[in-house]
Amino acid sequence: MKPSLLMVAYACDPDGIGEYWLGWGWAEEASKHYNLHLITTPKGRKGVERESERCGFQAHFVDLSSRMTRWAGLLRRGGDYLPMILWQRRVLEVADNLHRRERFALVHQTTFHSFRVPFQASRLGIPSVWGPIAGGESVPKGFGRFLGSARTSERLRQIVNRPWLEIPSVAASLRRADVLLVSNRVTRDFLPSQFRDKTFVVPPNVMRREDIEFDARFEEKDPAEKLSLLYAGWCVHTRSIPMVLEAIARCGLKNYSLTVIGEGPALDYWRAEAMRWGVAKNVSFTGKLPYAVVKEHYRSADVLVFPALRDSGGSALLEGMARGVPVLSLDWGGPGEMVDDQSGIKIPVNDPDETVRLFGEALLRLQKDPKLRVSLAKAARKRAETLFSWPAKLELVEPHYRRLMARSQ
Repeated sequence: MKPSLLMVAYACDPDGIGEYWLGWGWAEEASKHYNLHLITTPKGRKGVERESERCGFQAHFVDLSSRMTRWAGLLRRGGDYLPMILWQRRVLEVADNLHRRERFALVHQTTFHSFRVPFQASRLGIPSVWGPIAGGESVPKGFGRFLGSARTSERLRQIVNRPWLEIPSVAASLRRADVLLVSNRVTRDFLPSQFRDKTFVVPPNVMRREDIEFDARFEEKDPAEKLSLLYAGWCVHTRSIPMVLEAIARCGLKNYSLTVIGEGPALDYWRAEAMRWGVAKNVSFTGKLPYAVVKEHYRSADVLVFPALRDSGGSALLEGMARGVPVLSLDWGGPGEMVDDQSGIKIPVNDPDETVRLFGEALLRLQKDPKLRVSLAKAARKRAETLFSWPAKLELVEPHYRRLMARSQ
């Protein structure tokens, strides 16, 4: 008989993207091995009901109470986290009633991927796993010069971040959880040191079907051909494309193009920085493109640049790895976990001038060495297939499940 597992996922939708798709994926994979009950919101109800029936597990939909709903104006002023925190209170009531009937062996809260949303179901008195959580990431000291208008908001975020750990419900959740899964080492090191022994790194991103099915080709180009650089993803200031523009200008890279695919609040600043560094004629900002077009950009790209200064994971980076594009990123946060020395080039973030210099040197090296590009691309695809599938993800978590379940028997 399969052990009974309760999973809590605020973000969960098989038809969704980002955390919503990841929240669903955790449930679908766990249902293959456990008698699963899932608690989520009604936001993705249609898809969850359809797919949970196919997978053979029960989904329970919890919404805010009518009283909390009447506070809609207050919730909006409180930002995104307040509705999630209030929702958790309702979850505990539902989880407690379910546990009295089902006698769960373990409870696991998977989404949202943030320590700021407390894990109230850890109060059930059974073994508990929380994560992968993130939120401890911050822009390294001195790198604010690449953020444009977001520099002040990032400073404020850093000021608020550590006191958030002292909020009673958050502190209690960290204390009660038997296992803490974190997205990266930066968040692990940010959490209070007394939790280090029960904290384990599990990068959250997973290959989607289109990633798996992509026909990656590994062709060695003539180094005299134009070097095609690509960035694809959400265009936010913390992705620091200005760092790449400065690196290109300072290293004297010639015969190249940089294509920036995506939309977001940083685009105007990035365009201005391309002009300031005198590289605008080689840089194309396409905006959001259909997947069929993006796929062709991946196919023709020689290098994916992903200079994220604050990122808990890196879904666009994984897309590049899966599509056989060598990755040039920073050794920080989520990207620092996803890429190793065989599957990409990671640049340290000890000093901004040094980082710009090393980024430029890496670009020149990749331009001159097509064999290196192919080697990195092949290793990136293999790493994506080996470590970033749902079976591989559950394989990282199941030893903790088994240990905790055995202890509770």
